[in-house]
Amino acid sequence: MTGDCVGLGIDRAGRLIQTKPAYGGNIVSVIMGATTPQLATVRPRMFEPLEPRDTLNGSVRKIELDGLTPARSRLVEHDADERAFDLDEADTVIAAGRDVGEAMEQLREAAALLDAAVGGDRGAAEAGLVPPSRQIGLLGRAVAPRLYVAVETEGDFEHAAASVKAAVILVFKSSAEPVTGTADVAVAGDWRETLPAFARTFAGSG
Repeated sequence: MTGDCVGLGIDRAGRLIQTKPAYGGNIVSVIMGATTPQLATVRPRMFEPLEPRDTLNGSVRKIELDGLTPARSRLVEHDADERAFDLDEADTVIAAGRDVGEAMEQLREAAALLDAAVGGDRGAAEAGLVPPSRQIGLLGRAVAPRLYVAVETEGDFEHAAASVKAAVILVFKSSAEPVTGTADVAVAGDWRETLPAFARTFAGSG
């Protein structure tokens, strides 16, 4: 079983070829299983969905079970916190940093204009601005949206490594200091003014 693959293939011998990033995405490993069955999971949005084929006909077989073994686990607690599955499939993702602070609601309003899913870096999660399930980074979720908007994020490797698959990375920083990490476009200035203006313009153009 290989998790978090970015590529899959079949060699001439019929073996599954699994491509997986390692060391925070600095290198890519090629893995071939020595036993069967061989299983793999892939990162969200790594492949385009296949078109359905009407020419395939499957058969349904009913299998009678001879009873089930007693359950070895039981539900102790159900976490009804905000789920983060929308981050995996969203075309636009906004990541908040710790310095967003009490202006989090203003960021969510801009996200609504962009039809964006909202997450945060480790600092935002530790500060309680976003639930731990919505943390983006090596210790959280990896995302691959068409547009990734980072607002006051720390920009360290732990956070940036989870967004490198985004098509466009846009960073908003209130300070005029150089932006660290990967960014296609960086906007300096008070994000409370620049982000809403960008969101209104972006929403109006679509």
